[in-house]
Amino acid sequence: MRDTRVMRINRPKVWSVSRRQLLHQCPRAWILKYGFRKKNRTFNRSLQNISDWSSPWRMMQRSVRMIVFQRLESHRNKIPWNDSEIASKIRMAIMGTRFRQNKTLRLIEKRIRKSSKLKFRIPSSEIDRLVEISCLRYHSFMKNPIIQNILSDDITEWYTFSRLDATNYRGNILHITPDIIWKKSSTWNLLRFSVQSSHSEVSEENMSMLHWAIRRTGLPSNPNRFIIHELNWFRGKWQWSRKRGSEAMEIDSLNLINMDIKAMKNLHDKLGPACDLSQIPLASNEKVCKTCGHRDTCPGGDDLTRAKLEQASLEMLKSSTKL
Repeated sequence: MRDTRVMRINRPKVWSVSRRQLLHQCPRAWILKYGFRKKNRTFNRSLQNISDWSSPWRMMQRSVRMIVFQRLESHRNKIPWNDSEIASKIRMAIMGTRFRQNKTLRLIEKRIRKSSKLKFRIPSSEIDRLVEISCLRYHSFMKNPIIQNILSDDITEWYTFSRLDATNYRGNILHITPDIIWKKSSTWNLLRFSVQSSHSEVSEENMSMLHWAIRRTGLPSNPNRFIIHELNWFRGKWQWSRKRGSEAMEIDSLNLINMDIKAMKNLHDKLGPACDLSQIPLASNEKVCKTCGHRDTCPGGDDLTRAKLEQASLEMLKSSTKL
């Protein structure tokens, strides 16, 4: 009875682009990160820290977003900005994340009673390289005409938002907030930017920003008065794409969200009250496993192909016993 109640409490009802991406990359990593949210405080916190593990490359990508928002906020608040301090800020952000992750690493090694596959030393030369890459991406981003117009005050009505802001939808929580919005003439523009994109066009999931916008107090309720923008780091440069909003666009994005939430709930049901991880599919490819915090304890961490074969055999065995 208690297990059923816990399972009901943990039933997925939150959607975001990052959750969607993880669901498709590795259902097991998704379950480990979001399927046990309210089971036990200590257990949940440890599992969350392991799930949030970041590779040095991912730390670099996050530092780009951090610096961009710091620059925009300093301009809004009329705080002097010194570009010569960017490299040191990025370095401190990367090293700070590494320091915090050391505690998680010790927890993992205590659990597995051996050295973790995630444990490796980052040479100072590699840190220098990551800082340089982050600086280059930042400076390239700031050259975008929209950002230039904001910094030169040619665009005066603009706002930044946190992606953690929530939108309620049919009893679910959606994280569909844009990063930056601005007004030009009678049109409102909604922008999200990604430092790890695999496409150069406006993605269907980011069209959901339109649902947030037409319900936002102070913004138009007509979808046609919005333009959806994406800035994606793709093939060595920032790719800028845009698309005029429409009612059909909003409907399509919500249909996508509904399908994703249904898939999340079906996956969680597959876990069951016994929390049987053997029923949860593994990663789509080995590249996902290499930067996963669960690499030491997941069957796919050593040999993903073999682990998938073993899982398929186990599923066949369970199916045969039911006949």
